[in-house]
Amino acid sequence: MQLFSVPCGDMTARYDHDEATGAVGFVLLPAGAAREPAPDAGVEPLVQLSVTGDRSVDLWSQGATLRNRSTTRDLALIGHSWEKHDGGVTATVELATPGGIRATHLLRWREGEPCVEIGTSAANDTGDPVTLQLLSGFCLSGIPAAGVPADTVVHRLRSGWSSEGRLVSQDLRDLHLEGWPREALGVERFGQLGTMPVRGFAPAVVIEDRTAGAVWGAQLCWPGTWQIELYRHGGALSVAGGLGDGDFGHWRKTLAPGEEFTAPPVWVTTAAVEPPGPRDRSDRPDRTAVDGCFRRLVAMQDARAPRDRATERELPAVANEFATTWGRPTHARLVAMAERLAGTPVTYLVADAGWYDGGHGDWTRVKQDAFPDGLAATAKAVRDHGLVLGLWVEAETCDEESTAFSLTEHLLHRDGAPVTAGRRRFWDLRRPRTAQLLLDRITSLVTDHGIGYLKIDYNEPLGAGCDGAESPGEGLRQQVAATLDFYAKLRERLPDVVIENCASGGYRLEPASMSVSDVASFSDAMEGAHLPIVAADTNRLVSGARSLVWAVPRAGDDARALVYKLASGLLGRFCLSGDFLELDEEQWRLAATALDLYGRARPALATGEWRRHGPPVGGYRNPEGWQALVRTTADGTGALAVLHAFADPPAAPIVLPLPPGARFAAAATLADGPPPRVNGAALRWLAPGPFSAAAVWLERPGGAPA
Repeated sequence: MQLFSVPCGDMTARYDHDEATGAVGFVLLPAGAAREPAPDAGVEPLVQLSVTGDRSVDLWSQGATLRNRSTTRDLALIGHSWEKHDGGVTATVELATPGGIRATHLLRWREGEPCVEIGTSAANDTGDPVTLQLLSGFCLSGIPAAGVPADTVVHRLRSGWSSEGRLVSQDLRDLHLEGWPREALGVERFGQLGTMPVRGFAPAVVIEDRTAGAVWGAQLCWPGTWQIELYRHGGALSVAGGLGDGDFGHWRKTLAPGEEFTAPPVWVTTAAVEPPGPRDRSDRPDRTAVDGCFRRLVAMQDARAPRDRATERELPAVANEFATTWGRPTHARLVAMAERLAGTPVTYLVADAGWYDGGHGDWTRVKQDAFPDGLAATAKAVRDHGLVLGLWVEAETCDEESTAFSLTEHLLHRDGAPVTAGRRRFWDLRRPRTAQLLLDRITSLVTDHGIGYLKIDYNEPLGAGCDGAESPGEGLRQQVAATLDFYAKLRERLPDVVIENCASGGYRLEPASMSVSDVASFSDAMEGAHLPIVAADTNRLVSGARSLVWAVPRAGDDARALVYKLASGLLGRFCLSGDFLELDEEQWRLAATALDLYGRARPALATGEWRRHGPPVGGYRNPEGWQALVRTTADGTGALAVLHAFADPPAAPIVLPLPPGARFAAAATLADGPPPRVNGAALRWLAPGPFSAAAVWLERPGGAPA
């Protein structure tokens, strides 16, 4: 029975109530899709909650999932409401067990946003302590999966170091979730353990049901241990996720009588898609629907992004000397870089790791032989050329050469010993005195030396957890929450300083980390043929306007290699490094052309709209074929196209459809050989050979709108 429904822009949230079981389910549909549940679909409880001592209910579920245990089954509806207000809508469902455990599902939608936000909380009204071992952030029901198994496709983003965001698409056959009789339970659980949330998988999922003509997406907003579960018990498919539970994430949290706990928020979205034709749908390469869903999730991130740094409105380019000096920055080198970059779209010049004396973590000693007059003198000299000096810090850890490494009372422990990962240990930011000490040191470092940009890196995960709480996983959760609070306070202290989120590249490309950052490193992929592939893939994790993409020219590069690398930087926020001081006149002309093209194309980056064209490129190590990424401005008067050819490129010209409307003309190009040409409503480019590239900024004559 339908309990109630809530309009949320182009989506409708529907709440179903199974009077036989008492379960209340949450369904999200494209607006106007009045779909009734299949007879065997069932209603999956919208809150999944388990406490220690409860029992499994589903056959063969022990060790596979903590969903639908006896505590969840005991939750009964005690109230529901929704209200429309000026900025959007809010819906609430309240549940309780006979013994006094309460659970609340809260949906929020703001006018104009492409996702709903789900919050879930549990409260203990039993009179005795209760220990949670599962509290889902969301549980979405009603994905029909009623067609052939090949028509329901699960899209996930695989990630490794320097290879973040690779789209992996598997249908229900591949995942062994075809749907057997009701007795058979199918579970696919995936996630990440520790504090690098995009290691292994990104904390997001998109499900495309081609028969139903819809796509659903979910994005967890949490940089700690997380899990997502695809669940099928007979009929429809359900997906839930949030904090890693007691089985997966070593997490248990005890609630005292009267205490309440709220899980991290989750964004959920849906959209209608055009069903495929009668041909074999299992082999359809079209990724339009899945990319559109990921764009909605990333657009939600942008809607919640901090917008308090005035310089960021111009989307300035960045130069970082790491791939130039490899950890040996000097005053002389940085000033020479600033001199060369004066007058370009580059605003920030970052001194990466290696500017400090001793190990990182103390932040009190500058390397004197590299900066004989101190960092403040370097910052001033850089500003004299119109640029702003930035610094690298790894705030959450300290290495064995630092004094901080031995301050064990300020560090995280596990099993009674300091957590040590290689050369690093971890500050315990749950301790107010420790957090204050670190805030004071980093604030002084920035303000005393005239620094205007901080690259905050993070290069080791914490692991399963730490001491100081009722479970290692709860210790980790507290540390992650304290870390987010630490960075929020750092932003308040340094209101004019731009903050970059880096975690061995893109291992923290998720919304909670981005909510306390202005920009992010897309990856540590600085060199290699796969760099533009990763740069295109990570658009599904973070918008191009906030994604710093390396362009690392080398003095020994020929024109084709230079264009390939420089065009890669145009796939996001241009981040220049490498041998740009050693380039000859013709090589620097190409680099300057790329920077000029970036300056023109910034309005297209700002919209967040992109389309990827081209076949799947196979492996990252030996990519084949080609790819193109096209971005358009909000008013449709401009477009940026960046094309890369890999091994075995097509012999015929690549043809890209252009946005409809008045004809475009090329206003600026970067190419080795004949540039792309506008031909009617398409862009044509013949790749001059393997591992070549081109980029073009297109404008409609006279600024005619689309």
